[in-house]
Amino acid sequence: MNKTFLAVLAALPLFFTSCIQEEMENTECDIESISLHLDKPSDFFYHDYDTAQTVISAKSDIVFIIRSYANAQDIATTLRVTEGASVYLKNEDGTDELFRNGSAVNYADEKVRSFRIVSEDGVWSRDYTVSVVHEKPSEGNLKIDFEDYALEPGGKYYVWSAPDFFIDGTWKNGNPGFKISKSSAKPMDYPSTPVVGGGPDGSDCLKLETCDTGPFGQLVNMRLASGSMFNGIFDVDNAIKNALKATMFGSPFAHKPMQMRVWLRFERGNTYQDRSGKPMAGVVDEPDAYAVLYRNEDAYGNKVMLDGNDVLSSPYIVGLGRLPHYYNADGTDQLTNNPIHGVTNEWQEFVIPVEYRSEVDPTILANKGYSLIIGFASSWQGAYFKGAIGSKLLIDNVRLYCE
Repeated sequence: MNKTFLAVLAALPLFFTSCIQEEMENTECDIESISLHLDKPSDFFYHDYDTAQTVISAKSDIVFIIRSYANAQDIATTLRVTEGASVYLKNEDGTDELFRNGSAVNYADEKVRSFRIVSEDGVWSRDYTVSVVHEKPSEGNLKIDFEDYALEPGGKYYVWSAPDFFIDGTWKNGNPGFKISKSSAKPMDYPSTPVVGGGPDGSDCLKLETCDTGPFGQLVNMRLASGSMFNGIFDVDNAIKNALKATMFGSPFAHKPMQMRVWLRFERGNTYQDRSGKPMAGVVDEPDAYAVLYRNEDAYGNKVMLDGNDVLSSPYIVGLGRLPHYYNADGTDQLTNNPIHGVTNEWQEFVIPVEYRSEVDPTILANKGYSLIIGFASSWQGAYFKGAIGSKLLIDNVRLYCE
């Protein structure tokens, strides 16, 4: 064996070690969380925990809502980013500079500040915007017509703007998750879609439809997707792993809702099926509509946000209004072929009173210690992937009346 060949063999481990080290450089460039550091958080926010946000991967516009009189001139800001990534802040003159955690950022006058996150390997980058905006005064009563909608930037499905008090000013639904299961679907094939001129007064309305999720849905045992619409957060990256946890409900609200009025039409699908896709004899599908007020802070000052597991059953709920349904003796939902909600294929206005389980503390209410949920679904068991494919719920002219 010649000396040259031996030298090559000896160098191979060093070569491969070098390659492995290069490959190990992180290619991710995400903000995982962001914190604003203030001497007196209560001068800016209603809750101390509002100074920090966990950033889901699908989110690139980060908004903090502060009291109407607070001054966001210079606020120390800390970003937790993916390992090895670098952070750059775009200056007001358009130049970028390396950002160091704890540096003061001027968010005054609701300026939108831009951050660029560059991956450890220097190849990838992602842009985020961060803004600190003042809360907008509200009389409490809400008027929602689902007429403000557009295709998302990728053109795959529709998104709807929402009242300003919602967490980021948009309604949430399962459309982003449906994209994972049926990436070839056209915008009008998604579970939540607009209907131009389809409302009871000839205006645009909202259609929620329970849809088949195809082969991928069968693979992950999520065979149908109920059309849905709610205010809160939908973490699409965790939807496959834990759909109930990935769906988080509610926005802080400073008024006491008394009733919700809404116009509804419902056409049920032909065959009700369980999660495994097997037909359930003697059961028909039902729609859902509800308004919930719940305490958004526990006894230790920790943030409370309801998710798909307890959105209608949490002990933190103080007030609940919902379409009528039958329930079992233990309080669980009863499946039946004789529903009592009364929604038919003809437009009707439904009045849903909010019934209170405990007193609402006016001081806590004024300081947004309660959160409001408004939610709709084409299959009321859709969160558990049960329902009838083809069920359609049309919604328009939602009115929430507060005390």
